[in-house]
Amino acid sequence: MKQLTILLTAAALSFTGLTACGHSEEPNMSIQERTEQRFRQNPNPKEAYRIRIKINDAPGPLKLMSDMSVGYLADNCEYLITSEIIGAKAHPRKSLKFPIHKISENEYETVVYRDAMLDEDYFGEGVCRWKPDGFGTGFKTTGLPEETEFSINDFVDNLIEQKTMTKYYWKALYPYPTHPQNDYVDFGNESPNDFSPENQKNLFTMTATIEEIK
Repeated sequence: MKQLTILLTAAALSFTGLTACGHSEEPNMSIQERTEQRFRQNPNPKEAYRIRIKINDAPGPLKLMSDMSVGYLADNCEYLITSEIIGAKAHPRKSLKFPIHKISENEYETVVYRDAMLDEDYFGEGVCRWKPDGFGTGFKTTGLPEETEFSINDFVDNLIEQKTMTKYYWKALYPYPTHPQNDYVDFGNESPNDFSPENQKNLFTMTATIEEIK
């Protein structure tokens, strides 16, 4: 799941509304960064989904560290990110953030859009068709760098298909990792059987559920 986390943390865009992106360019921006500025958000998204996250049996308080990050990918398009001679290419990607609201002591909610990005011919070679890729957010005890961040993440289409997803976390990593280091992230496991029999007695979970908003 590390590749998913890299995707979600790349070039996050503050999401205050579904409006078009700007096109200002800085002289030191890479080709990839300048190209990403072309990609526009859908001004009239319609495919809305409500995601709820519930924390169960945590060993102590957990503080939400960020809004919901959702990565978007247009894998039917590609563009050069280096010179034509070298020819390295990339698929269009964009990361958006959606506000998360606390609805109870251990439960959170957000609304994301499957069609948040605008399908458009960005390169003169046909319409780039966007789809959601990964989603994720994280929690810490108080927010200090040396605390473990407990992340819940997956692919949006996986969650839409399964309707619910649970990740398992070892309580011994709360509030600090066993080997002290800053910015340590526990991505959780998909099954309690991924832990030793002894550690299975010392787990907490986070569950994500999704429903389409008609």
